[in-house]
Amino acid sequence: MSFPYRATRFGVAGLAVALTAGTAAAQVADAPPLRLEDAFARALNDAPALDASVQAQRAAEAGLRQADRAVNPTIEFGAENFGGWSSYQWIGRAETTLSFSQSLEMGGDREARTQLAGTQVRAAKLDGALRRQDLLFEVETAYVAAQVSAANLAVANDRLVVAQEIVATVDRRVQAARDPLMAASRSQALLADAEIAVTSARLAADAARHQLASYWGGDAAFTVDLSGFTKPAPAVGDTASVAGSPEVVRAQVEEERATANLAVERARAQPDPTVSAGVRYFNEFDEAAFVVGVTIPLTWWDDNSGAVDRAAAERSKVRLEAEAMRRNVEREAASASAQMGIARAEVEAIDARLLPAAEQALQRAREGYAAGAFSYLDVLDAQRVLVEARLQRNSALGSYHRARAALARLTGAYVGFEPAREISQ
Repeated sequence: MSFPYRATRFGVAGLAVALTAGTAAAQVADAPPLRLEDAFARALNDAPALDASVQAQRAAEAGLRQADRAVNPTIEFGAENFGGWSSYQWIGRAETTLSFSQSLEMGGDREARTQLAGTQVRAAKLDGALRRQDLLFEVETAYVAAQVSAANLAVANDRLVVAQEIVATVDRRVQAARDPLMAASRSQALLADAEIAVTSARLAADAARHQLASYWGGDAAFTVDLSGFTKPAPAVGDTASVAGSPEVVRAQVEEERATANLAVERARAQPDPTVSAGVRYFNEFDEAAFVVGVTIPLTWWDDNSGAVDRAAAERSKVRLEAEAMRRNVEREAASASAQMGIARAEVEAIDARLLPAAEQALQRAREGYAAGAFSYLDVLDAQRVLVEARLQRNSALGSYHRARAALARLTGAYVGFEPAREISQ
């Protein structure tokens, strides 16, 4: 097979791939851009888990209303001295009583259970805030993944452009008998490798966009905004602000709930008397009289001490768990902050030293090869170094933004966030 035929065949195939890639890239480029705030709004407007949290809050509020209600009174009707033998046959000497009874909560039962129900309302609201925070964190993590994929696709496209230029240069030199035929074959193989890399990068970018779009059940016909990705942004918080973390606040509310539950058990240990009043009718004499009574439970066998001890132990356990939670959040926040610093330093070092040197080396290698001073292998090696440097930079930026999102979640930076689109809807 002659070189012109091979070159023509590879050229047509490369042109077809380039046209296909260009069409797909044009379709993505024409898609509307999606900012991070837009992704937040779409996810929040289609979140069954958040709707479930709203229902949980309503249930807790209903429980609070129920807990604040007093014990219902009772009405009792009784009949005595009827249906017996001798003079007590039938109802001639029957006595009937109608009485009204009311239990008195003397140990503060109502106040204690109302306070307990109030802590459950606050816990339900914080659970909803935690779910919302976790959702926004997951969306931002998926958005960062889409940004990394889009940036890697740009690197692959630039690599393809350089490979195409190298192929054209090699072809001219081969035709001028300045390079062997093997150089053309190898350059075509490297071009195919660059085209495959573009296809893989595009598929990865498409998958990342579909993953992001799954949070609102929409399509992936959008592009991600890279303006906030290319440079490390200021930190959103530090380890000193973890007191505002919803997880820490939730642990504190759980401690309040345990304290309120202990108060409920102590209130139950106090006997609640029942007072009654009514009227009794004497059928034999056709007379009536008032009756009153008091019932006091005796705590001989059960004084609820076991339940009180259990509630006290549970409160101590919750206090220790809350402290462990706070320390764990502080450690995770410190780790995320350190990761941000490491990634920022890596990006700055790449920008200051590696990228300028790699770009200059590629430029000089291309100029030298065109002038016949260097081999095209020198150009390929310089291009490889530049591509790896750019991919390393994208990876470091991804690590930085993921750590930044983790820190935002740990410090409660997502709490109260209301994207404009969500408000308008």
